[in-house]
Amino acid sequence: MVSLLQLFSITLVILPRLTQACLGHALLQKRQLPGLNITLGNSDPQPPATVGYNLNHLAIAVPNLTASMDFYVNALGFREMFTLPITETNSFTYLAYPQGGRNGTGYQTAEEMTRQKNNAEGLLEIVYSESNNNAAAPHPSNGLGFSHLGFIVPSVTDTQSRLENFKATIVKRSGEPFTEEILQKYFGVQAGQVSQQQVAELGDIFTSLLLALDPTGYLLEFQQQDP
Repeated sequence: MVSLLQLFSITLVILPRLTQACLGHALLQKRQLPGLNITLGNSDPQPPATVGYNLNHLAIAVPNLTASMDFYVNALGFREMFTLPITETNSFTYLAYPQGGRNGTGYQTAEEMTRQKNNAEGLLEIVYSESNNNAAAPHPSNGLGFSHLGFIVPSVTDTQSRLENFKATIVKRSGEPFTEEILQKYFGVQAGQVSQQQVAELGDIFTSLLLALDPTGYLLEFQQQDP
């Protein structure tokens, strides 16, 4: 039978781990770093008139539908919900992870996902136009425009290996620090706006973060799923 002293000792070992797991994110663990001083929101409820609002999907314009579909479906595991052709050279395609379980773990047919389209979250719309072939891939270095798609994955390192197998361009490997160049090129931070201390602290917080490019040049961000 476990004594009270033994139970207390076990609690002392487990409690810090449980606390760390509940925090779950490096931002909470390190929000008082001197160079960043992250401020949490005030936790006020949303305006009553907006209850039920939901970010349903993000849309990206691509010049090569075949390459984009191959990447998002085969490399990242999206499922095609449906494609709506507008002309022979223009179409809208909706992609999704199944919504049947936590982080899309429950299988759903394309028909089921399409039926639930307007009750879903995290959908990706591929806007294909052949005329986009002459357009440069967007980079929000001026602080404007689309920034990135953010993913939560069970294993960042496994995802990194998978993307490498698909010949994706890796911008920042998991375990590598953030650089001022990355902040300038992809996040709109101008030269001289951040100190080396701030860059180092960002790198400390997001060490495991993985950044990569899709076939069109859109930035993809991958973070580790919380325990």
